Amino acid sequence: MEKLLKVLTDPVSNSILQLIRVRKKMTITEILTENRKIPRATVYRKVDKMLEVGALKIVGSNKIRGQTENIYAIKDIYIGNPESAEDSLKLITVSIMQILDQYNRYFQSDNVDIENDKLFILNYAISLSDRDFSEMMSDILKIVDKYQRKKPASEEKIRSLYLLSAPGGENND
Repeated sequence: MEKLLKVLTDPVSNSILQLIRVRKKMTITEILTENRKIPRATVYRKVDKMLEVGALKIVGSNKIRGQTENIYAIKDIYIGNPESAEDSLKLITVSIMQILDQYNRYFQSDNVDIENDKLFILNYAISLSDRDFSEMMSDILKIVDKYQRKKPASEEKIRSLYLLSAPGGENND
């Protein structure tokens, strides 16, 4: 569990995972083409680590000039997958601590401009069936994927958007 947490909270691994999630499946060559900022050796190392902890799976391979190139896809990782409630809580805690650290670094910098950087937090308590909730999440992911596939322009900024589903408490009928 600790190794999975480390991989999921690593910024480079996270960017690779997000890229593969949007594209559905990718080779290391495709990852390198899409993200030229990450060195080749780092991509290979991170992909090996993600395979080891079960964040990625091999879904096929290509033969290129006598070499085999693996095709990778995301292995679904949900909070419910850890072995215990304690592991689930660790995963949530580490993720929230990472977000807090990101805000802390931002607010300690000299160029804090909340309005220009469009920082916000929303909380909606919505009463939905499991089916409606799954449908809503599918719709949200389609919208996010549309913008994540977009090629970045020079005037654009990286913006982190987090979706968190939390327990809502008891129904008050």
